[in-house]
Parts: sequence; C-alpha cells; structure tokens
Amino acid sequence: MATKTPFLLMGDGLRRNASKFPVKVAAKDRFREISYGELNGRVNQLAHALLSIGVRKGDGVALSVGNRIEHLEIAFATAKIGALAIPLDVKWKALELGSVLSFFKPSALILQQDCLDEFEKAQISHDLSFLKPIIIADLSYGGLLNGQSSEEPKTAVGEDDPFAVLLTSGTTGFPKGCLSTQRTFVFHCINNAIEKGLGVHDRAILSSPIYFNAGRSFTLGIIYFGGTMILHERFDAEEVLKAIERERVTYIGAVPTMCERMLRVLESTRYDTSSLRCLAITGGKVHPSVLDNLRKNLTPNIYRTYASTDSGQMAISKPADMDTKPNAAGRPVWCVDLRIVDDDNKQAGVNQVGEIVCRSPLATQGYYKNPEATHASFRDGWFYTGDLGYFDEEGYLFVAGRKKDMVKSGGISIYPLEIESVIYGHPGILEAAVIGVPDAQWGEAVKVVVVLKPGSTLTGEDLIHFCKERLSGYKLPKSVEIRSSLPHTEIGKVNKVKLKEMIMVEAETNR
Repeated sequence: MATKTPFLLMGDGLRRNASKFPVKVAAKDRFREISYGELNGRVNQLAHALLSIGVRKGDGVALSVGNRIEHLEIAFATAKIGALAIPLDVKWKALELGSVLSFFKPSALILQQDCLDEFEKAQISHDLSFLKPIIIADLSYGGLLNGQSSEEPKTAVGEDDPFAVLLTSGTTGFPKGCLSTQRTFVFHCINNAIEKGLGVHDRAILSSPIYFNAGRSFTLGIIYFGGTMILHERFDAEEVLKAIERERVTYIGAVPTMCERMLRVLESTRYDTSSLRCLAITGGKVHPSVLDNLRKNLTPNIYRTYASTDSGQMAISKPADMDTKPNAAGRPVWCVDLRIVDDDNKQAGVNQVGEIVCRSPLATQGYYKNPEATHASFRDGWFYTGDLGYFDEEGYLFVAGRKKDMVKSGGISIYPLEIESVIYGHPGILEAAVIGVPDAQWGEAVKVVVVLKPGSTLTGEDLIHFCKERLSGYKLPKSVEIRSSLPHTEIGKVNKVKLKEMIMVEAETNR
C-alpha cells in the first residue's frame, strides 16, 4: 500500500510557488523586496540553521519580530521543520516578555535589534537560561545563515503537527496561546480564498500587527497562494492610502478604527482606491454611518468577518449584504457550524438571543500548556465564544455583544452594542462605550462614555434625549461622561475592562 503524503502543509505552499513564480515579488517591506525563489531559499537556509543549533520538531520558537520579511521567513522556516512558531508583541516590556517566555518555554527566541534591550532586562528578572536568543542584526541573522543549504529540509512534517501558537488579544489576565496545526492554518488560507477570493492575483497590505491572527491569516495566505504582500510596520492612514494608489493594492485587512482614520484623511485628500477588490474588516462592529462612508469614499467591496483568535472566522458579511442586512455579522462561513444556545445549553429559536458556539476546522486545537482554559471553553467539540447573538429567519447572524459586557439592570438584560449602535448615529460622536456601573436601586445602571468629534458641543443631556427618541426607557443611559479619549486594546477595540476599572478607581478616589 502506498504511503499517504501530507498535502495540507504551510511550507509546501511556499515551495510550490518558488517553482511556479520564481522571480515574482512575494513580499515588500521598508527595507527590501524579495521574490518567491529568494524567499524559499532563505527560508530553507533558516530551517537548516535552526536544526543546526538544536531546534527540533515540536520545539517552540518564539519571535519578537514585527511586520517585516524576516517574520515571514521565520514562520515558514519553522513550518518546514515542524517547530512551533510563537509570535510575540514587539512592543512588550521586560515583564510581559519574561512572563510569557517563562510560561511557554520555547527552545529559541528570534528578535529584531530594537527588542534586545527589553529582552536583556527580562533576563535579569526571569530565568530564561533555557533560551537560545538569535538577534536579527543583518540579513544573515547574525551569521546564522552563512553556509547553510538552500535545499528543502528533510524533516517529516504531518498535517496534525503544530504550526503556531497565537496569543489572544484579550483585555484581562495572562494571554492564552491558541494552538494551530498545519492543517488548521492551511484551512485558514483556503477559507480566505473561498469567502473573499484571496489568491495569486492579489497585492495586499498589512499594517496591523502580524502577531495577531486577523492579519496573520491573510498575510500567510497571500504567500501560500502566490500573491504579493506589502508589509507596513505600523498603521498610518495616509501612508496606507498612498500605497493603495501607488501599488494598485487589491486587498487590505483593517479593524474599524483604522477604517475611520482612513475616512478622516479622505475628507481632505483624495486617493485612487479603485484597485481595491476587498476591504476585509474584523475586530468589532462597524457602525452603519461608517459603512456608508467607506462604500462611497474608499470602496464598495467590503467584507466584514466575525472571528476570534480562538475560533477563526465564523461568519462573513459580503458586499451584496450591505443594503439589506447592514447590521448583520453575516452568514456562517463554508466550513463552520454555528449554534445559539440558552443558559441551559439548549438551542435557541429564531431571533432569540443566546451564546454563540461553534464547531470548526479553523478553531484552535486548545490552549497551549493550559488544559484548564481549554476545558473551560470547549465542550463536546464546540467552542463557547462568550459572545451573545441570534439568527434571523433568513439565517443571518447578529451579534448582541459580549456575555460579560451585558448589563443587568432591575433584572432585565441590556445589550450595550444595541445602545452603542444608536449613539454612533449621532453626528457629534467620535467614539462611544456603554458599560454597567453599580447602582443601589437597580443593581447596575447603564453608563455611556463618549469622545466627541472636534467642534462638537454635544452635552450629556443632549445625548440622553437623542437616545430617548430611539430606545425603550429601560435601555436609556442613566449617566453620560465625556472624555478626551478611551483606552484601547492592541487591535484597536475599546478596552471596556480597563475603562470600567478607571471609572471605578476615580469614583472611589472622589468619595
């Protein structure tokens, strides 16, 4: 009987493209550009170099490298030898870096030069003697690539072998590491191809952090399918718009705050964005007024995905859905089962709010070295998202918000996302967050915290009156606070946990 050959391997995608498109530009960053032939050769050299210093199949390789070609080289080199890539935030300080490295205990750490100071501080406060640090001082990785073969490594890698640990971008506690296999990540690539047409024809920009799954999945998908990837180390709205015009970019991934910043630039300066065939938005709700502006001023080709690092993409709203279902998260993606369950874990009916649970080949295989967290989030093969939502009669998913964000006032469940959607309809609002605060009479009361647009003279009383015309009485905010800014997570979401902490501390201080 013939031996089964694995084919759902990330490294194989790059190897095939090096043969099909040897001189095509695979990736560009601010330092250089590289062809598929060159990229595959350097990836193989790095793979052999890692083997030469004792990294073996199954070992963890942490990388503190931003949106640079080297990040792609490391991701595919580890894939080809069956090592486990653990991407870290390049902005982490010594305490964060030392804590995560101590917990995950990778065999090696590859870091860019400007991350070295924090790593050296982390070595003082944490025992990191198990690590082999590799500094990217030059294109040879400090001489590590010198003399290494550019031939394919001989390590036998299977579809079920680990590929990467992706850290959650949660707002509380220690980040969980979502474990993905080779097959899982190839399915991420295939899903982007099926649902958003990602392929060899695309020229894409990534300007959000590559260590988060939202940007990472389509970035590695571009390389897997043979497109061209343009890497920006940080998001600058005007620079991104200039690049779309100059490079004739076809695909860009963004979070809502990035979209809003691009719209602000487009208010005063026009750029040719007609090449865009896909603006892929994830990371939170895009409010209807912002969607309308995006369609008019940036591109009508908007794909909104409901996803998480833990689950992968769960639902997608496509351009054709914008007119009829602008508030929907979309329909489930092709390979995912989604259910809505009540507090007794029974399937909810149409238009009945409950917790969103999913079963998917895109979901994490569990949390790396954290069986307790895995057990808490997975039951009988289903991932419990902690999000609340419902299906309408046409099978569209609507997300009502996070279960933990729900406000319980006078025994009634109030969903902040519904109130926020109304508030964002006011022309004077730049940002808004709805939270529950302790209340002696009702248990919790709805509080709104907003940032106003420049020049706006809106008062709290004005906003409550605005809401009163659009919401039932029990959903109305009991108080409104106007601030100059709101705290955010790394991917641009309003950090409600941090906001609530700030408000409670200030309330205690002012007593």
